Amino acid sequence: MKTPILQRLPLGFSTFSTIRNEGYLYVDKTEHIYNLITQGGRYFMSRPRRFGKSLLVSTLKEILESNKPLFKDLWIEKSDYPWHKHGILVLDFSAIKATSPDILSRGICTLLQNIANDYALELTLDIENAEDAVRALVLALHKQFGRMAVLIDEYDSPILKNLDKTERANEIINSMRSFFAVIKSLDKYINFVFITGVSSFAKAGVFSGLNNLEIMTLDKQWATICGYTDQEVDHYFAPHIQAWADKQKISYDALRMQIKYWYNGYHFSVDAMSVSNPFSLMCALKTQEFENFWIQSGAPSFLIQELKKEYRTIERPMLNLESFDITASALGTFDAGSTPLIALLFQTGYLTITNFNRDNRSYQLGYPNYEVRTAAQQYFLSVFIDTNSAQTEQFTLKIWSALNKKNIAEAVALIKSIFVRVTYHEHLTEEAFYHGLLQVLFGAAGINASSEIATSHGRIDMVLELPALIYIIEIKLNATAEKALKQIQEQQYYEALCYKNKPIVLLGLNFNRKPKKFDLTYASKELDKQT
Repeated sequence: MKTPILQRLPLGFSTFSTIRNEGYLYVDKTEHIYNLITQGGRYFMSRPRRFGKSLLVSTLKEILESNKPLFKDLWIEKSDYPWHKHGILVLDFSAIKATSPDILSRGICTLLQNIANDYALELTLDIENAEDAVRALVLALHKQFGRMAVLIDEYDSPILKNLDKTERANEIINSMRSFFAVIKSLDKYINFVFITGVSSFAKAGVFSGLNNLEIMTLDKQWATICGYTDQEVDHYFAPHIQAWADKQKISYDALRMQIKYWYNGYHFSVDAMSVSNPFSLMCALKTQEFENFWIQSGAPSFLIQELKKEYRTIERPMLNLESFDITASALGTFDAGSTPLIALLFQTGYLTITNFNRDNRSYQLGYPNYEVRTAAQQYFLSVFIDTNSAQTEQFTLKIWSALNKKNIAEAVALIKSIFVRVTYHEHLTEEAFYHGLLQVLFGAAGINASSEIATSHGRIDMVLELPALIYIIEIKLNATAEKALKQIQEQQYYEALCYKNKPIVLLGLNFNRKPKKFDLTYASKELDKQT
């Protein structure tokens, strides 16, 4: 049987014209874009990195420049879109390495001069004054085309690169505020504005000068404009999935469920369809392997720096949780030096919307999928034990291997070595702290760990499901491991898991924490198959 020829996946490409001209696969988002442009206005949308923001900006550019041939057989080509040609400012702020407001201004001016040169305008811009430069260029392009659009990608990149220096970051925010105020003052010359970024710095900050922006970030209408829905995955990527399934000698549906478990699960509004991370999905389809591609492509360094800051210590216990609550107003906050940790994790893509409480206007957030949960908890564990992610990964691989081989003594020794590294002032005198940190540890190891499982006999502290066996864990603080094991046996927690037809190991853990003393002991028993 011949191997099917699969359409090339656009990994590493975010330029729409390249994708179309060179025959790469494009997931048609032009109906969304049609609605965006024809409604007019000024828009801001934040999405995590590697979610297709730059491709969206590039696609907008080609439509607004009236490059209709690029859209052959796409939704918008068959629509009533008028294809009016616009003059366009496309500014990618990630290309600016700003370490001061002056350098930021010069960087913006350089981008603006390049645009003027591309349009063959006889215009020499003030290279030191971004406000004057953008004003001159907008007026010149409006005079030439009669219609103007401003597209800004990764607007927050200069801020995030300086987030570890709060004073400098605030100076850059002030400079950007002045720049956006000029764009607002040119409102009558500009038909359309679209701005993207990872973070949602408060409107009172960066965008206070551009106070007519419509925030798309949590709007259900735009929840799937970036990322791939289940329907899109099955429509566009079915041949790639089938080729992978054939290689693994499993059914399409079985592989499809695994792909969804690993990479789907992002919700950008209440009751909106979930989407997959485009980058991770396409990496998996290309390599025909399940890996943490999103994290491997580069974790946001500012996030790790923020997690390690001293003032974050009080927020760290929440990293142990599987679900998080935050108000609607706080969710969109991102201010230098004062962003709530949960908002930070949502905006960087580590958490997603799972529910909304209309009574108190609060969102419940959770990890979107297996890839992100594992990667996030590795980083969180690194913060707790003050080590790097590579060392943490080695720890967790050893724990996974020890548990899978039923080498409980080694696994417990490894767990203890990790808990010893948690600074004393971060230890809480509550069982829940140790329970939560174990959840982070096992999640970082890629183990399917479930907590607080209700049964007819009581509530199981934790269940670990590995490929070939199951652990039932009871946790105690300043008691005995034998007492923990006895509770599992007396309550017969294992009865609820016998249907899985895997060996079951009962494991009692006791954390002994006193001033200047920490110990971890265990007691275990493997169930007889006749039990």
